[in-house]
Amino acid sequence: MKKDVIFGYNAVSEALRAGHPINRIYFSASSKRPYIAELKALAQANKVRFDFVELSKLNVLAGTGEHQDVVAITSPVAYTELSDFLAANAQVNPLVVVVLDQLQHAGNVGIIIRTAVGAGASAVMLSGRGGSLINDQVFRASAGAIFHIPIIKSSSLAQDLQRLKDHDFWVYGLDANGEGNVFTERWARRSAIVIGNEHEGARRVTRKVYDLRVRIPMANNFDSLNAAVAAGIVLFQIAHYTAQNYR
Repeated sequence: MKKDVIFGYNAVSEALRAGHPINRIYFSASSKRPYIAELKALAQANKVRFDFVELSKLNVLAGTGEHQDVVAITSPVAYTELSDFLAANAQVNPLVVVVLDQLQHAGNVGIIIRTAVGAGASAVMLSGRGGSLINDQVFRASAGAIFHIPIIKSSSLAQDLQRLKDHDFWVYGLDANGEGNVFTERWARRSAIVIGNEHEGARRVTRKVYDLRVRIPMANNFDSLNAAVAAGIVLFQIAHYTAQNYR
C-alpha cells in the first residue's frame, strides 16, 4: 500500500472522524454498500472532496481488490483554512501568498513550496480539484518544506482570490504575455502571485480575478520557463522588493 493511500470502511471512517487530512475520497460508482452514504456525509462535514469512479480505478489506487469500494488519498500535513490564515494575519504586513492553479506535477509543487519558504512567502494555496495536492511525492520534492509554511486547499480558487482582494491583497498572474515586468513591478504590500498549469496556464475563471498580469522578460525568442523555475524568479524578486521597501 502506498504511504498516502488508505482504503476500506474502517480505515477511511476513522480517518474522517479523527480529522486526519485527506485530499480526496474515491467511491465505487457501482457500490451498493450501505455505509457509502455515511462516508459521504462525513466527507462533506470535513470539507473533503469525493468522486465516484470505476471499480478498476479503485483497484489500481489501492493496489488490491479488497478495498470495500472506498479509497482515500491522505495528506502528510493538515491544511490551513483561508479564514484562519486571514484572521491570524489581520495586522501583519507584508504578506505574500503563492497560488498554484491546477499544477499537475508533484515535483513542481514540492519545489515551489520549498522556494516559497526560502523566499519568505506567507502561505501557499492549492487548487482542491484538478491539480496535485500534498502527497508523498510533493513531500519529497519539497525536502520537508511543507512543514514550514501554511498550505491552503481551495475548493474555489476564483472565490478565494476574491477573498484575498477583500483583505487588501493585489492579485498578480504570472503570464508570458503580461503587461507588467517582474523586475520593475512595484509589488503591493500584500501580494498574491498565481502560477498556472504547466501546459495550459491559469484558467480563464482565475485570470478574470487578476489585478495585473506580469511576465519574466526572456531573450532568444523564448517565451516560457518551467513553472518551478519561473516561480523562483518571481518570488525572490518580490522578496527583494519587499526587503527594500516594506521592512
